[in-house]
Amino acid sequence: MKPVLALAFASALILGGCTQLQLLNSNTPTQELARKADAGDIESQYQMGLHFTTGADVEQNYAQGLSYFEKAASSGHTDAQYMLGMAYYLGRGTALNYEQARKWLELAADKHHREAMHYLGEIYFNGYGTEAEPAWGIHWIGQAAEMGYSEAQYLLGTSYLTGIGSIKNTRQGLTWLNTAANRGSLRAKELLEKLSHPTENNHFTPTNLTDDALRKRYQIRYIQTRLRTLGYSTGYADGVWGQQTESASRQFMKRSASLSELIEALRKLPERR
Repeated sequence: MKPVLALAFASALILGGCTQLQLLNSNTPTQELARKADAGDIESQYQMGLHFTTGADVEQNYAQGLSYFEKAASSGHTDAQYMLGMAYYLGRGTALNYEQARKWLELAADKHHREAMHYLGEIYFNGYGTEAEPAWGIHWIGQAAEMGYSEAQYLLGTSYLTGIGSIKNTRQGLTWLNTAANRGSLRAKELLEKLSHPTENNHFTPTNLTDDALRKRYQIRYIQTRLRTLGYSTGYADGVWGQQTESASRQFMKRSASLSELIEALRKLPERR
């Protein structure tokens, strides 16, 4: 065996977690990254997952990428949790599995990962592998929209226009569709054209609320939306806890209750679409 080839082959044999021959033609940094990943380095595991998923300096292999994402995700890596969730959501590198997708996306969404919030919201909104909960889905999608994700802005707009998952509000719906279209959503542009409503330039600034404050706003909005559909008077579903929302919540629960208690009780009741 020629020395150069022997050296490359020996180098590949040292690597444990990935198919050895897949890295024979990879550059030295990629091989070093693989060694670190196989030694347990979490960020390297995530990066190797990206390499195999995108085919960057290795032969594209979704299943191999998923294997690395799973290692990093199990150690709490937020982006890896999102990528693993999307692998199950799309059936890429594994069988489509909405239950597993929901599990991993929720872990990332709980840590305010914008895209994870959006796709987790889609699962609940559409009832993929679970009972449909449109308002709970919009609770996640709305946060992603406020953080600037155009596809979430599109879905939030359609939710306001249709009254599915939101209290129907045409003005709000068109505003969010315009925002989405201006940020590149083709679906938003197409819908605005169908509605004979030309896209208008509007300036969007992502929310300056803290992650926790934004989550609380959409938790309150969810409570207000659900209570109103159940016939209670909460005022506007604006995510602001006021006297009307407090009164409606007490009537519903028959006592004072925390946000988490209210959400738990409301989610036990099927949503009407």
